[in-house]
Amino acid sequence: MSMKTGTEVRYSLKIRIVAILSLLAILTGCASSTVIRSRPDGAKVYVDNVSMGTTPLQYSDTAIAGTVKPIRLKKDGYKPLDTVIRKDQFKVGPCIGGALVLFPFVWILGYPDVYEFELESEKAQ
Repeated sequence: MSMKTGTEVRYSLKIRIVAILSLLAILTGCASSTVIRSRPDGAKVYVDNVSMGTTPLQYSDTAIAGTVKPIRLKKDGYKPLDTVIRKDQFKVGPCIGGALVLFPFVWILGYPDVYEFELESEKAQ
């Protein structure tokens, strides 16, 4: 049984640290989240015409930087609101991941932390 030298142990430790940091950067860099809020609360949220729940809603996806998602907010007594959310906020995690392995740069932009929308009453003209 051979013993590893101090240099071999340090080299092995460096490789493990780089591998762990790369994995963490990739896993945290791929998804982006935002909270979709409405005034008043309780509006139904549709993203790409798919019902996601009601506001306030935590929304997350793994779409690449620059993505624009159409959303619709609907609540009884209020006009439906058609708008978009955009991945246009710089994110540090994917930037670090991109420095270690190139492909996380496609996730360098993410959603803002919160989107807040005001619904207009159907009675208001």
